[in-house]
Amino acid sequence: MSDPVGLVVAVVICLPALLLVSQRSTWIVDYLFFVLAFNRCIRRIVDYNNGYFNPYSLVSLTPLVVCGLATLAVLIELNRRRDSFGNRTAAVLFLYLIAIGMAFFIGFINSRFAAVYALGDYLAPIGLIGCGALFASDDRVIDRWCQSVTLTALLVAIYGIWQFYTIPPWDGFWLIASGMDGYMGTPEPQKMTLFSTMNERGPAGSYMCGGLTLLLLRQGTLGWIRWPAVGILAIAILLTYSRTAVIQIGSAVLLYPLLNRGTRSLSSIFIVILIAICGPQLISQLPGFERASDRVATLGNIHEDGSFQGRLMLFGVAIRESVTEPLGIGIGSHGLAAKVSTANKEGTADSTGYIKTLRTFGWIGFMLITVMMWRIWVAARDLAAIDPLDKNAMLFRAWYVSGMIAFLSGDWLFTATFFWVLAGYCLGRANELQENQWRSFDDFQEVDDYCDEELSVET
Repeated sequence: MSDPVGLVVAVVICLPALLLVSQRSTWIVDYLFFVLAFNRCIRRIVDYNNGYFNPYSLVSLTPLVVCGLATLAVLIELNRRRDSFGNRTAAVLFLYLIAIGMAFFIGFINSRFAAVYALGDYLAPIGLIGCGALFASDDRVIDRWCQSVTLTALLVAIYGIWQFYTIPPWDGFWLIASGMDGYMGTPEPQKMTLFSTMNERGPAGSYMCGGLTLLLLRQGTLGWIRWPAVGILAIAILLTYSRTAVIQIGSAVLLYPLLNRGTRSLSSIFIVILIAICGPQLISQLPGFERASDRVATLGNIHEDGSFQGRLMLFGVAIRESVTEPLGIGIGSHGLAAKVSTANKEGTADSTGYIKTLRTFGWIGFMLITVMMWRIWVAARDLAAIDPLDKNAMLFRAWYVSGMIAFLSGDWLFTATFFWVLAGYCLGRANELQENQWRSFDDFQEVDDYCDEELSVET
């Protein structure tokens, strides 16, 4: 369907990214998160203005273009700076590129255009890991990226709360036209789950979860508005009814001192006590929070939860299907992406993030992803051993472990998340510090050899 307005808007969104990449600017990361956070909302406004829902809207492809440009810039730098880029980072990107290439090829056969539609999410980690590694030694850039992604998460939360209590007409229009009503409630105030500027409540909760994790575990983020922002994000996350986000944040706060030699243990205990005492009372006083309270409460009795029982059933189905289809069903066969075209194989049995990864990448791709994640963890571990006070490494370790726990509940990993920037940071920083250690050792060895030679001459 022809959509000249959508085309113009898509071009306007992509042009700044092209300019930033051509200038090799670090602001491409800030802009990428801005586009990821708001492109879906812009697309809904365009569709509402046009008077029809366009499943092939070019505005939805803007993250793919921006992520592709960022990835291209990283690959060019990788080729240009092979020696300084770091073997750790290159190895991780190589593993991921192989897994993505295989999954996209299979996904394009099974799902055609849906594979292209979903590719942007899967490309994002390449560019973000590369950028994090390239600028790991520049504290000002890393700090600015932290501020930017947290600020976009806060804006997503503010819009989401406004959405929940008012239902903007373009959001209600999209909910019905896309067939998402029912699943996310009815487009009436307080009768719909919050999905904010995203395409669904799960991605919205996951994105805001990343911002809240940064605010809670990285001191100095957003300055004086830090704690008000924590409250706004917490409210918005609860209104998504996303238990995965709640699990991840709670795990991160509890694990942070355990993984980092007791650092900020008192702060973590204080946060947990404050939530335990004030949380239920606060939730009960806020209008529209009855469903959120009930949904979170099921975490204490998960074995009797219908959603949990359904996931267990789907887990067995997915394992059996993965045996008959060992190469997976590819990118684009899951979620909303599959709805933009008729897929031959659609991922209907995605009970956890692990199962979705297995079904998407197949057994070979799943093993490649596993090795890649292990290499990232080893880099973070080595960095913590060399510099135990590195606040970015401490944050990443807690985010990593809590994320792997939350991955049992839902898929949050394969998209543009600041987790990948921190992963690249750990890879690049660990590689740099270890090279400096070896260089210092070599310098010491040369001095020692020189002294031995002088002593032998004198003798």
